Amino acid sequence: MIGLLMSKDDNVAVVTSNVRSGDVITVEGKEYSALQDIPQGHKIAVRDISTADYIMKYGKPIGRASADIKCGEWVHCHNVEDITEEISRKYAENYRKHMTE
Repeated sequence: MIGLLMSKDDNVAVVTSNVRSGDVITVEGKEYSALQDIPQGHKIAVRDISTADYIMKYGKPIGRASADIKCGEWVHCHNVEDITEEISRKYAENYRKHMTE
């Protein structure tokens, strides 16, 4: 089974097929054992992620861990906090800052 890493900075990969607990997923030549069932197109942690750490995909933060996530776990809304508002505020602040320079 294959997992896709979108950026070298990511701590999650996307599984390309349905994964059962115990399946081995190959990501960039490294093997990871799935700790849970993971639906196709969802994310698997490729390293341990501590509570409050960013979930990184495409080299960008897409959420914050709401609990400790072990390498091989399914990463989804049950263990990820939505940070859309936080990211939007940061982008807006940076935009306004650059417009006044």
